[in-house]
Amino acid sequence: MNQAESGFKQILTAAKERRGDLSVDTMIVSSHLAQMRMFMLRRGIEFYAEQDSYGYRKDFIAKVCEHNMLDMKLDSVVDYFLCDGQGLFYFRPAGDNYQLLFFPKDNYRAYRDQAGDLNNIVLTYSFNVQSEGKNANPFPSEAARGGKKKYIKLNVFKDRIEQTISDEKIEFENNMGQSSIAMPGNTETLTNSLGFIPAVEVFNYMDCTGEATGNGEFEWLANQIMYHDDLVKNVRKNLKFFGNPTLISSRPKHDIIESGEDSTFKPTISSQAGFAAMGRSSTRVSEPFGGASALDGQIRIPRVIANLEATDRVGYLTPDSVSGDQNMYVKQYRSEIRLALGGVDDIDIGTASTAYEIKTLYGRVAATAEKKARALFTYGLCRLFGLMIKHEERMFNESFAVAMGLKKPEIPLQEDYQDPKEFQAENEKFFKKMQAYEKKRVDLLGVTLESGEMPNGVTGLIPDGSTKISWRWMGEVFEDTSDEILQNSIVVRNLQEAGVGSIEALKYLFPNKTEEERAAMMSGFPFRVVQQTQTAINSFVGMLGNLYQLPHPQTPDLPLASDPNLDLTGFLYRSLDYLRKELSYSGKYKPSSSDDNVSELSDADKRRSAIGRPVRDEPTTSIPGITDNGAPGSGLPGSGPGIAGFGSGGQSVAGGVPGIERKLEYKQPVPGPGAVLGLPNTDPTSQSTGQLGFGTANPGASPVFGSPDLQSGSFNPGLLGQRGPVSAPAAGRRSGRKRTSK
Repeated sequence: MNQAESGFKQILTAAKERRGDLSVDTMIVSSHLAQMRMFMLRRGIEFYAEQDSYGYRKDFIAKVCEHNMLDMKLDSVVDYFLCDGQGLFYFRPAGDNYQLLFFPKDNYRAYRDQAGDLNNIVLTYSFNVQSEGKNANPFPSEAARGGKKKYIKLNVFKDRIEQTISDEKIEFENNMGQSSIAMPGNTETLTNSLGFIPAVEVFNYMDCTGEATGNGEFEWLANQIMYHDDLVKNVRKNLKFFGNPTLISSRPKHDIIESGEDSTFKPTISSQAGFAAMGRSSTRVSEPFGGASALDGQIRIPRVIANLEATDRVGYLTPDSVSGDQNMYVKQYRSEIRLALGGVDDIDIGTASTAYEIKTLYGRVAATAEKKARALFTYGLCRLFGLMIKHEERMFNESFAVAMGLKKPEIPLQEDYQDPKEFQAENEKFFKKMQAYEKKRVDLLGVTLESGEMPNGVTGLIPDGSTKISWRWMGEVFEDTSDEILQNSIVVRNLQEAGVGSIEALKYLFPNKTEEERAAMMSGFPFRVVQQTQTAINSFVGMLGNLYQLPHPQTPDLPLASDPNLDLTGFLYRSLDYLRKELSYSGKYKPSSSDDNVSELSDADKRRSAIGRPVRDEPTTSIPGITDNGAPGSGLPGSGPGIAGFGSGGQSVAGGVPGIERKLEYKQPVPGPGAVLGLPNTDPTSQSTGQLGFGTANPGASPVFGSPDLQSGSFNPGLLGQRGPVSAPAAGRRSGRKRTSK
């Protein structure tokens, strides 16, 4: 890495991590990030479900955001996302809630298959462990106050999670740019109970081919930013050097300056004995502590200068530290870079003379920020919340079936049968049982929702069609004035008079609300619309009466209303339909078919994963020269069906080596980044290690966090015996399987 790249990386690091100890002169990066944060986050971000018939999805999303303090982390997320150009959102069940994390570019690796879906991800971060025991320091320094630092690596697959905890820092690449070797530590393999990879990768820039390049916001302007940094640095040097005026006099120097040429300092006793400090020269040859510097303005001038002749002159010469051309060039160069980044230099905002011009000028910033906010929220956090809701609905279906006494059929595995015909027969029986099971569960759910009594032990969210999540700003940067709100209401009234529906017209007055929310706001009585519609109906009826009184010109014995071309019945129907619609607005149900399908394990692979067997139904990637090492079926770790001990992919292992019983990941929580754990032993090289790579109070026992048995009578009280009814709102709460974490 050359000096320019190192300097540019230092500028980005200072902006992302808000480091004040790094030497940075240009403020372009920090100013642009502050402007983007203001317009991307505005007065806050609110996530909501586009369809929420029961009202529990909104509470669930709000609970997850509050538990993870998401609004406090979004500022840092935006900084890392813009500087790195990409990032990864990841969640993991933790007790009765979810742990939501964001990993910068340097802390994760994502590997995809040919279809573009995530095949596996590798995450690394650090956390602190409180030092206790005989090696604990009773007087910790500021650096060690957080405890001993440990590092964790998570390798997440659809069927399992391999987590490694080490005392040494885990790097993806070494200083030579090569893949680093495996770091020593304690590795444990857990079962991924979700059946899919709970992560979404976001990108700042994508080229025209659709390839996610992951370029940062400032990388393509690195040379210009570094040049501006040099310009500002030179200006600062000029101000420091020429900032003090120069004294000009016709008198001798010793008549004006007190010290003159004489040395006023005296060497110390230690320096005369031959001693001197390591970082400072001896006072025998230099003044202690450096002495006075003429550049710093420390020359003493007497207050009164006597014996001045009539021809003597004493004055100051003040040089021009920064010329006007140099200042203008630095200012213009900064404005051009901010313009290329899609922002506006706030110092040059004085070019706009009116409030409308200022708001229009910031429209460019708002457009740029909205595009980046859509990449971060629409294609990032919203999809992640959608995955959470799908998992919650699956938990509801499973726990509801158990609470109602339904037993889900167990899918047969092909490797457990020697005869293919026998497997085919068992598979057909399974499909018939599964259809009956699904039909009975749906019927019981309909009866339960209609009665409003949900059995005890049901957890998760009620299935409610589309799981699509959207976001909106809780307020604009420039709030609308009362006059602007009045003008928008006039536009709404004019649109209604033109025949536009109230729901569509209210978009101009409430642009951030959904159609369902605007429909809920129409619970009042639109008296003006009803009055005008009723007047129109009376006009049509009066016109129809006049047509019956006038004879037809061509057939005088018949009234004019008998002509089919003058039929006004359709007008009356149209008016009544419009009036009926204005008085009966309601939301719309959206099926889940329009949602993005997540790549997850099949039912058979879920059963294989639960018993510790390798998955078989996952699509394999076969590209010569790329998938030779570590490809599915190769027998290497993470290679899918070919894991050592289970034979090659596609071969039956019935009667062979039994699978390893794995623990579920929500029963073995991992510490979050920056967490401090109070554990008695922090030595990972101990012979007795716990589930996180540390020694526990009882090394032989593995702590259990919750129980996966939904039929447990002690865990679900009232499930097998006294089944007490609860109110319908309890169906959307997580009241059954509590996965409490330490």
